[in-house]
Amino acid sequence: MWEEGGHFGASARRVREGGDPYVIVIPPPNVTSVLHMGHGLNNTIQDVLIRWRRMQGRVTLWVPGTDHAGIATQNVVEKRLAAEGKTRHDLGRDAFIERVWQHVHDTGGRILNQLKAIGCSCDWSRTRFTLDEGLSRAVREIFVRLHEDDLVYRGEYIINWCPRCLTALSNEEAEGAEVQGSLWHIRYPLASGHAEAAASARAAGADAVAELSGGRWHITVSTTRPETMLGDTGVAVHPADPRYGALVGATVELPLTGRTIPIVADEHVSAEFGTGMVKVTPAHDPNDFEIASRTGLDLLNVMTERAVMNENAPEAFRGLAREDAREAVVAALTAEGLLAGRDDHDHGVPGCYRCDTVVEPRLSEQWFVRMEPLARRALQASRDGTITFVPDRWTRVYEHWMENIRDWCISRQLWWGHRIPVWYCGDCGAVMACREDPEACGECGSASLEQDPDVLDTWFSSWLWPFSVFGWPERTRDLEAFYPGHTLSTAPEILFFWVARMIMSGYHAMGAEPFRRVYLHGTVR
Repeated sequence: MWEEGGHFGASARRVREGGDPYVIVIPPPNVTSVLHMGHGLNNTIQDVLIRWRRMQGRVTLWVPGTDHAGIATQNVVEKRLAAEGKTRHDLGRDAFIERVWQHVHDTGGRILNQLKAIGCSCDWSRTRFTLDEGLSRAVREIFVRLHEDDLVYRGEYIINWCPRCLTALSNEEAEGAEVQGSLWHIRYPLASGHAEAAASARAAGADAVAELSGGRWHITVSTTRPETMLGDTGVAVHPADPRYGALVGATVELPLTGRTIPIVADEHVSAEFGTGMVKVTPAHDPNDFEIASRTGLDLLNVMTERAVMNENAPEAFRGLAREDAREAVVAALTAEGLLAGRDDHDHGVPGCYRCDTVVEPRLSEQWFVRMEPLARRALQASRDGTITFVPDRWTRVYEHWMENIRDWCISRQLWWGHRIPVWYCGDCGAVMACREDPEACGECGSASLEQDPDVLDTWFSSWLWPFSVFGWPERTRDLEAFYPGHTLSTAPEILFFWVARMIMSGYHAMGAEPFRRVYLHGTVR
């Protein structure tokens, strides 16, 4: 009755005639989800706000919709295929996507019907889906604009990698958990010819430099992941650390590998932390990658995408899963007298936000968004009070994240989602970001084109939600009437995943904040 009577609807015409709008866009739940208590809490809060403003006579609009949920939805369908003894590769890309669409059509209306059943007074005629044609056009448009502005780029960097989902993850999708682990201390023998430098370092107070029982000198480094030492390409000290000055430029023998690696100086190393000497594994640690880029150390990837030791590892460890490799490396070091000891050590270990598999730092070529230029106005909006957070304690959390923002890895090695709108020419090598599928290369005219196989991070479509639901990039009457919005209600867990990114995209695409107040309620666990 309420829907049929149009009591929950809002029109741009009423705003043009002088009506005062009040707009909330729903945090879109996963399309194949069902309501949980958190949804109940959040949507009740939104409904209270909307009904209050409606009773005040304002032109209230609560926009509903769902998210395609790339990793989550693909995982569900892949599990069903596994039960049939098949993988997505058995079906092929097109057939697999068709299978996912069928799953979405079969289950996608369930959560919306549940929201209706509990009385949510949304304008249901405006229901949106992040893979709708219009929203898909918005995704392409913002990607191409960012590419044209040099704010999207492709590069080889250390990214968070899920060995189970086989895809990259953003920093915010790699959720850290404190675990009780071990810190192993490993002896790396110095190569011949460095005894005098080693004695000098020892005399200067370098406790990590000592003699083995046979009279050879060694250094001691520590790690929570002994298996990664197989990918070490250097050892680093701080350039101003007086203990190790004589050893910079020396080489050490990397145990179990038959390789020698150099000792380099880099300011990233803290002279006060531990021994002031760190092993450098550039292909498996983001800080080590940066050290290598400054010092010229080699990059050596010793794991497959499934976190199994690959052909670059010594033969004795090839084919071992990382956990098994850890045990094998510790055993081999012990047998050679090169394990100096082990301490209990509590430390953070990141896990995939969807499947909880331990995330692996991995050297990979991915697409990124340059975030610092986008963060400037979003940060200023908080500082000058344009956007406020309730409770206020989240203001500083938001600002701290914006002040220390890192580029956003937006490519995902999935099939379900918005495919990256970039094509590569097989003849001239041109790279084209296109709003429409091209028929020929814009540089040489060749028809030998191949689209990038990856899809965009789910959040790359939902960060456009406050204006894409109103028809952007077209300057529609709805967009003029209902943007900017007013209040956003959500849980703090997605403050960085979604809220902060919506603020950035709102300023970049629309030149204005997407909402003025963010209400971060408690989480039902």
